[in-house]
Amino acid sequence: MDLFTMPPKLFFTPDLSGYESVFGVGSAKDSASAVGVFDSLVNSVIVSVSGTSLAVFFGTLAGYVCSRFNFLGKGDFMFFVLSTRMLPPVAVLVFYHLMFARLGLADTRFGLVLVAIFANIGLATWIMKGFFDGVPKEVEQIAIVNGYTRMYAFTRLVLPMVKGGIAATAGFCFIFAWNEFAFASILTTTQAKTLPVKISAAAGSTGIEWTQICAAGVVLIIPVLVFFYLIRKHLLMGMTFGVLGRR
Repeated sequence: MDLFTMPPKLFFTPDLSGYESVFGVGSAKDSASAVGVFDSLVNSVIVSVSGTSLAVFFGTLAGYVCSRFNFLGKGDFMFFVLSTRMLPPVAVLVFYHLMFARLGLADTRFGLVLVAIFANIGLATWIMKGFFDGVPKEVEQIAIVNGYTRMYAFTRLVLPMVKGGIAATAGFCFIFAWNEFAFASILTTTQAKTLPVKISAAAGSTGIEWTQICAAGVVLIIPVLVFFYLIRKHLLMGMTFGVLGRR
């Protein structure tokens, strides 16, 4: 195998057998080496996109409220939201497993979407609060003075100014949701397995299948590259928002 050749080869013949095994097609179809990650890839895309979208949506609303309004227990609420990122998954795995089993959410995409939302909504709230803090409150005040509602000012004036922040938040949340392994490995068995969990099956009884793992790793990276390519313009705006806002 060229993978372990010493010294390493600069020129080699491409071997697609790893991709055939990963997708269960070609010569690997119906063979013992077939991993078949297509269903898991679809599960990962659905769970990550849905969980990210909802987490960013609710996090944006919560971040705006925490940025613009003072309410009883605001500091405690913000700390509680942040503490959800401090809690290690292993501390709540048993609780999630028992709760999802009783509610019929075990081994379902909807259950994993809920996990993605709970895991990322705190991060989205804190990041979006920082971006909303960078937008002057006078923007809404001028709109309200001119007869517009706060909702109009929020959707038509403030949100366009922080769309870069929304893209940056979505990027962080998508990475966490896409790479989630601990919850997905415990809460799924067959139907809702995600790609990271499926890839772990490549380490079979015969040893570590390096060709399959390398091929699956490429498949795992491609959706992330596509997602960040689509939001690249807004992401750059979000990364430079704080610097440009202080000039």
